[in-house]
Order: sequence, then structure tokens, then C-alpha cells
Amino acid sequence: MTPASVSPQTGVADILVRLAAAAPSSTALIADGAEYTFAQLAEAAEMLAAQLIPGTRVLIRLGNNAASVVAVHAAWRAGCSVVAASTMVADSEVARRTSETSTASVITPDADGDLGAHVEHTGSRRSAPAGEAVIMFTSGTTGTPKGASLTFAALRGSLVGIATGTGLNEAGRPPKIPARGPRLVMVPIAHMGGLLGTLTAWWLGKPVLLAAKFSPQLVIDLAHRYRLGMLGLTPAMVWELTQLGEDAELPGIDHATVGTAALPEATRVAFEAKYGIPILRNYGQTEFAGAVAFERPDDVKTGRRPEGTVGRVAPGVEVAILDPAGERLSIGGVGEIAARAASSMSGYLDANGNPTAPGTWLRTGDLGKLDDEGFVYVVGRVRDMVLCGGFNVYPAQVEAALNDLDGIADSAVAGLPDERLGEVPVAAVVLNAGAAGDAATIRQQLRSRLAPYEIPRQVVFVTAIPRLDTGKVDRPGVAGLVKAAQE
Repeated sequence: MTPASVSPQTGVADILVRLAAAAPSSTALIADGAEYTFAQLAEAAEMLAAQLIPGTRVLIRLGNNAASVVAVHAAWRAGCSVVAASTMVADSEVARRTSETSTASVITPDADGDLGAHVEHTGSRRSAPAGEAVIMFTSGTTGTPKGASLTFAALRGSLVGIATGTGLNEAGRPPKIPARGPRLVMVPIAHMGGLLGTLTAWWLGKPVLLAAKFSPQLVIDLAHRYRLGMLGLTPAMVWELTQLGEDAELPGIDHATVGTAALPEATRVAFEAKYGIPILRNYGQTEFAGAVAFERPDDVKTGRRPEGTVGRVAPGVEVAILDPAGERLSIGGVGEIAARAASSMSGYLDANGNPTAPGTWLRTGDLGKLDDEGFVYVVGRVRDMVLCGGFNVYPAQVEAALNDLDGIADSAVAGLPDERLGEVPVAAVVLNAGAAGDAATIRQQLRSRLAPYEIPRQVVFVTAIPRLDTGKVDRPGVAGLVKAAQE
């Protein structure tokens, strides 16, 4: 076996080995009701790495547990690339990913607090592309999930941007003894947000506090137990926290960051009013190993927060707004957001499991615009856009108008086929506790906020917006709810 060597510079492949050498007794991970030092995790990773075929791809059934963290670093220790698959992914999809990527081994980490894992070899001996760290599969809302290949250099580029964006140098900082306050990770580590959260904690010299599952009361309890400093949340998590009783508090939290999906303005305002903690929007994608743009604490403190923005372009990232022909639009023009950065993926996997270079610009599939101060605005998804009688309807803009109405806690908009207009917008709405509403009144209130073609033709009331496990709105699910209400 040819394991990764300990680099004298800050790298990602050897981060566990390097930190174990620097601070072996410092707390690295708090998970499964236990604390683990860097030395303990490194020893477990070394033992698991010995069972792997060096230089190949390995699929890991990742859960938010200590054994899954060990498995990722064991793979990297053996010079392997990680093919990510959540424990919630169906066996048929695991088999498809295994075949598509020519995975040599399938790792199933123990979920009972042990650091071990079961390894099953597939018979493949195909080598992973040089420098490949991980293959993350996109959510696949409109078809089969696509594999995005990301290198160690891409992950490092993202971590450097985070470090410099928080005032540290690009190498981050080493762990301390006793350890600093931990970084709480509640997003699944099978997704980029969760994996990057664990790497970010270590890059910034902090332990990872890994939650197996989110609950609002758990967040309150952990905030009282640890000095967390910041919270990484999804919009759904923010909304649930706003629903807690008046005595709920989040001590020791300086700010919260929100990504994965658009955050309704009313939800942000309610959270900030309840807890006195600013929410910083973060716009990123799996394909960029993290942030494309984010709000800075100093900008928010000084009121530099234009309405509708997701923040300024992240360090090391270049953003362009492109028209359908791929031409760059001027400042203020609405088009597809494209970006390029050191953290960009190598490409989506082709039919042979090889990454295909994305070209000069990596197109995000999001519609948005840039202003002359570098603030980015996201108005919707290219594929989510509803083409109603020749007019473009952006669900995010309609949702913002809905969420601004009294009594509405959350909403989601999708398109339904229409014989005359091609498509029409429809909406699912969640009301605040105790609030009453009817579709006709809501549609009437929207007339002063939206163009006629933007007003949802139908509004149905639901207890929760259907979402994917990434936190993004499940728009086919929304359309299905409205269609079912018609029957």
C-alpha cells in the first residue's frame, strides 16, 4: 500500500494524519455521545486503510457518525477517492453509483458508536483519476443524480476561501489543548455542506460536533453546553427554531449561516427578532465545493445588505451572468449565474465514469444578477422557471411575495402544464400557527406585488413544504400536491 504522506504544507488528503501529529490528544470529534481525539481517529483510519485497494475509488455509505468520518479519511490515507452515498440512498442507487464509478470497495461504517466498518470488495481494480478526492452526486430533482468529481485541490481552494474570509491566513490554524469550542455540523456529511463542514472545523483548528439528526431543541441544548460561535442551518431548520417557545435562547452564538436553498425573508426576520442573532446567507453548490457568494458579518453589522442579495462574491471566485447564448451580460442584467474558481469540480462523470471538463465557465443553472459592488442576487433556477404564455415566471420571486403576506410562514411555487398557456404557476402555502387564509384572498393580495402572469393560478394549504434531503424545495412534489388537490 502507498498511503498518503504527511505533507509539510496544509493539505486535505493528509489533514487527519497531520493534525494527529501536531495535537494528538486534542479533541477532534464529538459524535455518538462520545469524544474522540485526533490520535484515536488517525489510528482507526490507519487500520481501515489497510483493508482498501490503494489508488482506487471506494463508495462509502455515509451517516452522521464517527465511523463515517473515519472511513473518509481512511480512504484518503490509502490514496483512494471517495464515492459518497447517504445511508438513506436506496440499494439500487448504490449499485448504480458503484457500477458507474467502477468502485473497488463498498464501505459500510458502523453506526453504533464503534469506529470500524464493513468492507466489501467488488472485484474492480480501476484506478481513480489523479488527485480526485470525492464524487458527490447532485440531488437529481429532474432525473438521475449526476456525479460531480472534485479534487483535493478544489476542496483546499474552498477551505482557503473560508479561512481568508474569516480573517485567518490560508493555512488556517492548528488545534489547541484544551480544544476550542466545536463547530456544529447538522447537514448530512454525504452532501458537500456536511463534508465541507467537518473539514472546515479542522482547518480552523476546531473539533467537529456532529449531530446525527436535527431537532430544534437539540440545537438549544448544544448551544447551552458548548461555545459554538456560529450555526450552519438550512431554511427549514431556521423556521423550526422560530417555532419554539418564548423562553428559547441561543447563548454563545454570534451568527448563523444559511445555505442549500432560498431563505424566506419573513423567516429570517422572525429568527433575528427572536434570538437577536444575524443570519448570513450563503450561496454555493456541490460543483464548487462550497460558496460562490456569502454575506459577511461586517457588511450586515453596517447595514450593507441590499434587499434580495445572497452576499458578495467569495474570495477566489469569479462570477459572470450569461445570456442563453453564453454571452456575458452587463451589470444588473438577469441571466444564468456562471462562475470559475480553484474550488470548481473537474466535471460531471461521463458514461465511462470519467470527469468531463466543464469549459471556461461552470454554469450553475441558477438565474440571477450582479450589482456594481459585487453583490449577487439569485432569482430562481433555469429549470424551475415557469414559461407562462411566453412570460418568464421565477418561483423564487413569487415565493418572496407570498412569504411577505401576513399569516404565511413558508411557500413554494411550481409549474403545471396548461393547454392554452403552456405552463401556469401554482403554489403550496404553510400558514403560521393560528392564522387563517383562503386562496382567493391570497391571490387578491398578490395583485399589488406581482404581474398578472406571476400570480399562482391555484393555492393549496399544507402543513410542510416538500423538500429534498438537501433542504431544497421538491418542486415536482409541490406540483403533485396541487394536482392532487384538483382531483
